[in-house]
Amino acid sequence: MPFSLSLAVSLGKFVQCAYDMNNLPDPAKVTLSDSSYSLVNVIYGDNKWDDVDGFVPFGFIAQSSAAPYSIVVSLRGTEDMWDWISNIAFLRKACPLSGAPAGAETEDGFTCLYQTLCVAPTAPAVPLKTTIQSLIASLGAADVTQVCVCGHSLGGALATLAAVDLVGSNIVSALCIYTFASPAVGEKTFAGWYDGLVPDSYRIFNGTDIVPTLPPSLIGYTHVDEPFEINSGPSVNNSVVCHHSLSTYLHALDASQPLEAGCSLLALAAPPP
Repeated sequence: MPFSLSLAVSLGKFVQCAYDMNNLPDPAKVTLSDSSYSLVNVIYGDNKWDDVDGFVPFGFIAQSSAAPYSIVVSLRGTEDMWDWISNIAFLRKACPLSGAPAGAETEDGFTCLYQTLCVAPTAPAVPLKTTIQSLIASLGAADVTQVCVCGHSLGGALATLAAVDLVGSNIVSALCIYTFASPAVGEKTFAGWYDGLVPDSYRIFNGTDIVPTLPPSLIGYTHVDEPFEINSGPSVNNSVVCHHSLSTYLHALDASQPLEAGCSLLALAAPPP
């Protein structure tokens, strides 16, 4: 499947919904960006990089309303990009995912967080992939024609692990994944394994964003394919946070998408009313 600009923007909006739900008293009440989809499950994770003990909402699973069905798995990053950057050690561990080849390694923190993802925080032993497998079975595998995974920042790393886990576990034979501002997830053996299993993969990165340069290649990290570079452009405030913001990515892909407050130079330069 070739890169689709419209699909990239659509999935990016789903990721924004994952951020929005984290600020709601009831995350299941989030309004999805596409009314033809309904929320199936909230995804929770136990994130050691935030200030909250226990499981917090990290995204959701949604499905289209009628057959043929499309399933979207959307994952957010941390509310503050510095949370995980300042606390991460960039240590690697043997990749624990099904079918991973010998020698494949992934970043320890990303991997441990991924392994906590579930839809029932009172029973975290049920992994996310099992829930997705059950959903596909309930809809009828022949009627599920598309599974897409998406994520921003740390959520991009989680989405990368989810995508290869779903294919490597033979839960789906193919899927599409669009990530935004994702850090590198593992070293070259992992990246090669991933690229062979998940060809419809698009890693969108802003050339002025620091996060996609982490963890450094100098310590053995290798990005997965397929890179798709964007540029913030002259209308975006020249700050680390603005270059990384999901709204900046969406604006670069579709100029009609609004920038985050404080990231628009045009708005900052506008005279007071």
